[in-house]
This record gives sequence, structure tokens and C-alpha cells, in this order.
Amino acid sequence: MYKRQIGVYATSWTYYGSVGYAAHNGLLFLTIYIGATLTFILSPLLLRPILALSREFQLSSLADLLAFRYRSQGAGILVTLFMLLGTLPYIALQIRAVTESLSVLSNDAPSNTIALVFCATLILFGVLFGARHISPREKHRGLVVAIAFESLIKLVVLLLIGAYALFGLFGGPSGLNDWLQANPQALEALYRPVNESPWSALVFLSFAAAFLLPRQFHMLFAENLDPRGLRTATWAVPAFLLLLNLSIPVILWAGQRLQLGINPDYFVLGITLAHGPSWLSVLAFIGGLSAASAMVIVTSIALASMSLNHLLLPASYPDPAMNLYRWILWGRRLLIGLIIMAGYAVYVSLQHEQGLVQLGLISFVAVAQFLPGIVGLLYWRRATRAGFIAGLLGGISVWAVTLLAPLMYDSGVLLVDMRVEEWVAWSGMHKWAFATFATLGSNVLLFVLFSLLTRQDP
Repeated sequence: MYKRQIGVYATSWTYYGSVGYAAHNGLLFLTIYIGATLTFILSPLLLRPILALSREFQLSSLADLLAFRYRSQGAGILVTLFMLLGTLPYIALQIRAVTESLSVLSNDAPSNTIALVFCATLILFGVLFGARHISPREKHRGLVVAIAFESLIKLVVLLLIGAYALFGLFGGPSGLNDWLQANPQALEALYRPVNESPWSALVFLSFAAAFLLPRQFHMLFAENLDPRGLRTATWAVPAFLLLLNLSIPVILWAGQRLQLGINPDYFVLGITLAHGPSWLSVLAFIGGLSAASAMVIVTSIALASMSLNHLLLPASYPDPAMNLYRWILWGRRLLIGLIIMAGYAVYVSLQHEQGLVQLGLISFVAVAQFLPGIVGLLYWRRATRAGFIAGLLGGISVWAVTLLAPLMYDSGVLLVDMRVEEWVAWSGMHKWAFATFATLGSNVLLFVLFSLLTRQDP
């Protein structure tokens, strides 16, 4: 079950967005899963030591872990605030995917009301599954079972749709081969971007995200019921991701063959609506709904626990006369609701012209800023509190300028154009390679410099 619960890594980005990303960037869509595969291959050097620390010292979040290592309440606050800011675009991505997929089914424009109802439902499930215990260190077995079941659903549905595309639309492998020979541009479009795009940057980002995203850390470490499960996950998660991606090219080519007049992000739905049975269309929607719901629920639970420990309790500790346990429980429930509604606010305020993957990568760059701190945690004793905070502040600042500000400007939220595109063009790098290099370069430089200039106190 442990290997399936980690399948929460595959969200609506995978379910819908991978086809759209493959349509525009070819095989580059595989980088998001190659990086995650490397994370689990390196489990003995990376994941197992973190799991051992988390269990020994009862650390339930990334903010707990880094605040413990650098002995700083300020570090915990900074990690929590930036994790909230960096993850909200990813939550908005899930809300957008569900509302737009429903509009594909109904041929209506995406509705903010539908998005609001979806968020309210997620708040209810988040409270039911993840806020029943006083302590965030208590395992939520119901949540683990639900996420494992959700992972199985989206895998089976994607494989079913891929099989339908291959055998129902192309008539089998030979039919697909005949169509590709008649349409060589389809295969060429898949391979052409390979040498033009930032493979290494995207692999690196997905490598970091596979264990640093709030939902990943929560399911890998906080909800880990058996440490031995991590050994199985070393091969099982890469196999799971491989199976998920087997259908992506076939679904893309099926959508191109049918000349669907919709966003390629939603070819998974489109090919079933065009010629498939109605039950398959319903299954396709359920698969996307489950993928998005699992991500938002687990992420909001993880962020709520983090916010409670590092923001709410330090800022407003309850009166001793109050029932502390009830206060903590309802505080966590309130935070789950606030985080999901903050994601809804981001969804409403942002323009929807960017692909799902493009929006998700903004969050990937954000969480990658915690990687230097993890290296200091595991392998560099000389790393200091001042170095970690300075590096993270530097990475946050560059991330905000290079990725967040352009997104807000395009959506009309920010009135000042930072002209980031000119910087990217001047550098000669791809957008995501530039953002990764600029943010982590600033982060690592300040982290090392301040760590060497300062010393840890006893």
C-alpha cells in the first residue's frame, strides 16, 4: 500500500497535463518522471536518512525538519510561509483542471461556481480524513488507504483509455504504425524538442519535488506506517510512473488523428467523448477528479499542520483556561479550509492561457529552494542557521521576480512588467533552465557564504 500512496505525486498534471505538454514539447514530458525515479533510486542516500530523523525526533513536516536542524523558529516560519506561497499555484492548477475538464464534458465555459463547490467538498474531505487527531504525528490510516485507492484508480483509467485509443481508434499496434508512417510529422514533433529543451533542469526540478513537495513529504515520512515500505518504493514507484506514461503518446496521437478542437491537456477526455462509450468518458472524468482531489487534500493537510506549528501557535497561543486540544483540532481544520480557499483565490485571479504543466513548474522551482538546506541537514555540518536563512531568502526573492511576478503581470494582478523575458533571451537559456539556475545559484551562493562567515552556537 505504501508504494501506491506515494502515487499522489501523479496529479492532474500527469493525468491531463502530460498529454498537453507532450503536444508542445515532445518527449520532454518524461523528465518529470525521470527525476522522480532518480529520487527513489537514491533512497538509501536521501530518503532513508530523512525518514530515520523524522521518526526518531517526531518531525512531521519539512518545516519541522529544517527548524530542528538549524535550531531556529525563524527558519520554521520562513519555510512554512514560502511553502504556502510556492504551493498555491499548484493547488490552483488542480482546481482549474477539474473545472475545465467538466466544461469539456458539458460544452460550457469553466465556472467559478463549480470551482467553489469543488473546493468546499475538498475542505469537507480534508477535515474528515486529516483533522481527526489532536497530534499531526498520529497516522491517518483512512487517508493512506484512500490515497492508495486513488492512485490505483488513475492508473487503471489511464491504461484503459490508452488501450481504447490503441485498439478502438487505431485498430491495434499495426494500425498505429500505419498512421505514423502516413503522418511522420506526429513522430517528428515528439522527438524534435529533445535537443532544444532543458532536460537537465526539468529532471533536477522533478527530482527535488518528488520528496520536498508538502504532499510528498507528508506521505513519504509523516504517514509512513512501516519504514520497510521505502525499500519496496525504490522500484515500485518508478514502475508505477512508467505504467502511467505508457498511454500518453497514444492518447496524444489519437487526439491528433481525430483533430479534436480542444486544448491538448484534455485529450484524455476528448477522445472518449468523440467516439468512445459514455461509461469510459465518465471514468476518464473520475480519474482526473481523483488525481486532483488527492493532491489538494493531502497538500492542505500537510500545510495546515505546518502552519499550526510554526505560524498559529507561536503567534497566538491559547489561554490556559481554554481546552487546548479542542483549540488545536479546530485550528487545524480552519487552516485546511483557508489553504484550499487561498488556492481558489489564486485560481480565480490568474489567467488560464498557460498549460497545466507550466503552472505546476512554478511550484517545482519554489520547493527546489529547500534542497540546499537538506544537503546541509544530511551532509554538511558546517552549514549554519544564518547561511540557511540567507540562502532561502535569496532563492525566494529571485523566484518571485523571475516566475511569480510575470505570472501576476500576465493575469493583470501586477501592473509592473519585470521584463524577465529579456533577461532570459540575454542569457541564451530556456525559461526553466534560467529560473532554476538563477534561483538556486543565488540560494547556494548565499548559503555557503554566510555559513562560512558565521559559526553555530553551542
